[in-house]
Amino acid sequence: MSAPAETTDGSEAAFGPTTPAEAKGFGGKLLFWVPWPLLVVADLWSKSAVFAFMAEQYPGLAEEGRPGYPVFEGPISLDLVTWGNTGTIWGLFQNGTVVLMVLRCFALVGLLWFVRTTSRGARLQLVVLSLVFAGAVGNLYDNFVRDDSSVRDFLYFTGNWPWDWSFPAFNIADSCITVGAIGLFVLLWRDDRTPKAKSVS
Repeated sequence: MSAPAETTDGSEAAFGPTTPAEAKGFGGKLLFWVPWPLLVVADLWSKSAVFAFMAEQYPGLAEEGRPGYPVFEGPISLDLVTWGNTGTIWGLFQNGTVVLMVLRCFALVGLLWFVRTTSRGARLQLVVLSLVFAGAVGNLYDNFVRDDSSVRDFLYFTGNWPWDWSFPAFNIADSCITVGAIGLFVLLWRDDRTPKAKSVS
């Protein structure tokens, strides 16, 4: 049985070889199992609360016809909106909703496999996987529940410095996916650049 890989400073590498007890299974990985349900609840509650608030502010108007509700204005401004996104991040692939739903389901299965094979000691990796998983579940819920299979986006940032700009509307699930994906990329990049000690037989 080989020992866990160690970095030059003696700490265990996040993606290095691990013993079967460390890698296989879902037990002892609370840093994955605890965050994602809480984040899904936060995502679904925020979507529901904002869309209900906007319906009260603009009675009689369909979701897509409601103007933005200003939260704050300045060099960076935030409006609440009620936009349905049938595509993916930044509104891409608007005509591929069914394909995207299938891919998201496969992605959830892949993430669970990744979690199962991740060492319990790879704490940051478990956290970022939980973030991505939460975002995928939150948006996939909208895909299956809403009549048009669209995802509810409600945060819309614009600005006028150093030039006029706008950022595509998003939600908490999108934020989880983005932060988690960036975190996973950084961990993979860091691990790839870390010298590994030879395993001991």
